[in-house]
Amino acid sequence: MKSRMVTIIAIVVCLVAGAAIGYGAGRFIYEPKIEDFETRVSALTSDVSGLTEIVSNQETQISNQEAEISSQEAQIIDLESEKSKLESDLAWANKTITDYIAQTAVLQSEVMSLQTQKSSLEDRLNDILGIKVTQHYEWSFEWETWQWELQIPLSLYVEYMERTRPSLGASYADMAKDPKDDVYIDNLVQQINSAALESGFTEVQKLNFVISFIQNLPYTVDIETTPYDEYPRYPVQTLFDRGGDCEDTSILAAALLDRMGYDVALLLLENAQHMAIGVSISVGYGSYYDYDGKKYYYLETTGQGWQIGQIPPSITDTLAQIYPLSN
Repeated sequence: MKSRMVTIIAIVVCLVAGAAIGYGAGRFIYEPKIEDFETRVSALTSDVSGLTEIVSNQETQISNQEAEISSQEAQIIDLESEKSKLESDLAWANKTITDYIAQTAVLQSEVMSLQTQKSSLEDRLNDILGIKVTQHYEWSFEWETWQWELQIPLSLYVEYMERTRPSLGASYADMAKDPKDDVYIDNLVQQINSAALESGFTEVQKLNFVISFIQNLPYTVDIETTPYDEYPRYPVQTLFDRGGDCEDTSILAAALLDRMGYDVALLLLENAQHMAIGVSISVGYGSYYDYDGKKYYYLETTGQGWQIGQIPPSITDTLAQIYPLSN
């Protein structure tokens, strides 16, 4: 029993001694390596910390880039939407252009048609304006019937119609002396002189003969025959229309007598809203108006039967503005 105890103790002592020797040998052998491992582990830990920071930074950059990518993707979606809208607008514009081209072709065709019609109408209008209208005048003087005819181009009448109307007064004298219708006034003057010569008229009879022709033309009111309240006519217009009001017949009478060589003036009786003419002659008699040392004997151009020097009673005392054609 004692020997077994001694054996066991010996074994335990051997084991403890072996363990101590093993520990000492292991420490001597492995402790440098452990210290090297710890150093390496510490370095690796430091590297891991640095890498972790780098990874964190990269993750932050990745997050920012992902946000930027998300923003760019949103912009791309907006751009694609805008592109789609622009493509739609372009398609509409192309269709509109196509429609306009088609409409333009139709309009060009219509324009060509209208130009053809215009050309045809202009030809017809020129044919119409080339017509000469023959006007017939018939009246009585000293118990004899007189007849005259005068051809007036429609184009000349239209030309005078399109002219601007002058203001009241001295411009009416310019109307009476307008040279455009001289050939037609001269035609009448020739017929007047021939009739006076054949009939042996005195100068007073000749003047009364002229004024009787004028007085025979129907009296018309401007507002009823034109779109205007006041519309003075040129001599050839009154001859073409075969009538007019007091200023129209006065302008015509002044034109005829002026071409016959008489010193004639337009008389504007403004208070009576009337116009007549005056003739300065040495053998005159009756009522007259003094102007610049001359006596202008009154000649009424409306109504019938009035002779030189006779003023209608309603305007006997009316003052007149005098516009000689010779000025």
